[in-house]
Amino acid sequence: MKDRIDRVMEILARKGYRSVSDLSEDLKVSEMTVRRYLDRLEQKSLIKRTHGGAFAGQEMIEVDYRVRETLCRAEKEAIANRAYSLIQPGESVFIDAGSTTAFLAYAMDDTRRISVVTNSLIVAHALENKSNIETVLLGGKVHGATHSLIGPLAVESVNQFRFTKAFLGVNGINLGEGLTQSNLEEIPVKKTVAHNSEKVIILADSTKFNKKVLVFFLSFNEVDIILTDQGIKPEDKASLEDVGIDVIVADVESEAGR
Repeated sequence: MKDRIDRVMEILARKGYRSVSDLSEDLKVSEMTVRRYLDRLEQKSLIKRTHGGAFAGQEMIEVDYRVRETLCRAEKEAIANRAYSLIQPGESVFIDAGSTTAFLAYAMDDTRRISVVTNSLIVAHALENKSNIETVLLGGKVHGATHSLIGPLAVESVNQFRFTKAFLGVNGINLGEGLTQSNLEEIPVKKTVAHNSEKVIILADSTKFNKKVLVFFLSFNEVDIILTDQGIKPEDKASLEDVGIDVIVADVESEAGR
């Protein structure tokens, strides 16, 4: 049973939302069995139940950071490599906490003088020995397994900076509304960063599109670029371009050689 419950957590970490009937098909078990699994996860505050399904809860997302880091790894690395090509020497950028944004930090070599501000312990660790990159880690409350800094102190700290570019992660992209996030505590930092940036760039693999996630936090008119992979549907790309967003598609094969 534990393996199947772990599988439920992995599916919800990847999808954000899944119905009971979908989970039943995913696991090849009855809907009654799925409901028992969801009951156990809900008791541990790992998910949020809805009528007929479940959302990934905040605590589950924390636990599953290592799982999310391995999902769509090639696509995330390609997105990160392409994102680094957008940063010019002398720029001041913000790099968000998250798995895809962490890959951006690892993709950065030490050949350009760049200032980086981040709320991610992982990003700070990836950049700490790169002498040409000035790295500033925000203050704030450490958000355990997501390795991010959050809360009023983080918001106050980041509000002192102005960025040429901000690279933000998301849990979902709702084409009817905008960007969505499951972790409520990270939203104030993201919104402040977006407000203080000349250009807002979203790093999101194609599984994030049309994904049902808990809270809307940023509208499309606040976004300049969405950088994704070749899995994006043509109609989704066209829909974003229609509202003025530049959609950049990273090619996994060509970016892998960089």
